Amino acid sequence: MSRPESSQKWSRWRDLPRAFGAMAGICPNCRRGKIFKSLWKPRPTCGVCGVRFEREAGDWLGAMVISYAFAVVLLLALAVVLIVRWGLFEGLEWVLVGAGILITGLLYRPSKGLWIWWMWGAGFLITDEQAPG
Repeated sequence: MSRPESSQKWSRWRDLPRAFGAMAGICPNCRRGKIFKSLWKPRPTCGVCGVRFEREAGDWLGAMVISYAFAVVLLLALAVVLIVRWGLFEGLEWVLVGAGILITGLLYRPSKGLWIWWMWGAGFLITDEQAPG
């Protein structure tokens, strides 16, 4: 007897290896295809299973929110460490701005992959043949 579809979708949320794989740039659906075709550009679909990674025009906003949240936490931690170690010194804000730019760039791909996994877990990542209409 097969499990109901809602139960199958719920089990997707517990599949953390797929989340970590997506953060590394691997398709969460088939675990073989690549999410990115270059350093910054994601593929429109998985080359192996055909899942479309971005169905709507604003799908990237979720990845931006994830990246922003991680960057804020990391910059806050860095600021606390710097202030505790050296106090409020001249140029602290420039150190944090530079670190913020670096952290944001480094977090882009993992955040995008985590968002794609999130969309997959919610059942929004489907092939074009499965799309309604």
